Amino acid sequence: MKFAFTIQYSGHSFYGFQRQKDFRTVQETIENALFTLLRQNIRIHAAGRTDTGVHAVGQVIHFSYGGKSALLNDLHKFIYAVNSVLPPEVSFVYGRPVSNDFHARFSCKGRDYLYRILNSPYRMALYRETSHWVRSKLYIKRMREAAERLIGEHDFAAFTKAIYKKNGEKTVRRIDKIYIVESYPFVDFYYCGSGFLHNMIRIITGTLLQAGKGKLTPDDISNILNDQQRDLAGQTIPPCGLHFINAYYDEYETPVELLPFSADKVVE
Repeated sequence: MKFAFTIQYSGHSFYGFQRQKDFRTVQETIENALFTLLRQNIRIHAAGRTDTGVHAVGQVIHFSYGGKSALLNDLHKFIYAVNSVLPPEVSFVYGRPVSNDFHARFSCKGRDYLYRILNSPYRMALYRETSHWVRSKLYIKRMREAAERLIGEHDFAAFTKAIYKKNGEKTVRRIDKIYIVESYPFVDFYYCGSGFLHNMIRIITGTLLQAGKGKLTPDDISNILNDQQRDLAGQTIPPCGLHFINAYYDEYETPVELLPFSADKVVE
């Protein structure tokens, strides 16, 4: 049988999602926990393979299990059991059986991310692992106007590592929505789209921050997009503010009440 689950994790504790030799990763941590419970080597697959330091509140994974386990007959009990053997930085919050055709990555219709800026005169220790501190005043209207230039399907070569363009890799992506929401002390950037390039959201947010400081105009954003040169865009800001918040499928849906952040809850 095949099962899908929604998981959450604190990214600062891991060297990204994907298993790596000699580094602590989310994938390895979960697979070890599943082996403890099910006594079978299980490979999990995720909607998005997040980088070192990136968090998740609505990451979706799936795995197949060919054995017999009473735990998997009651997923409520299974979630309690797997959380009891996982470290506190990772948790399962929802799950159900899915069809054999389901794939957490390839069946995904869209993904939502949040980048959280702590915009205050002084840094706040409580939020240091889940936000990026910017003390400069940010003009929200300017950032929203600049963000409009990024909506739709474009070649986002300027907003990812330059090596991808040099290697001839596809850098066309589609962004459906960008919401910028101010709620002191935070400015939250919500990104909704089909998929995102490596570092793309961190670079876009870094570029929009420049617009918010009055250093770039909406026309500058359009020119950066069209010129496709990485050095014209803003800096790659740290991963601590980035959260994978949801993934969308035809046959699987995480209940919105389980998502502490959700683009569906955004009201502008």
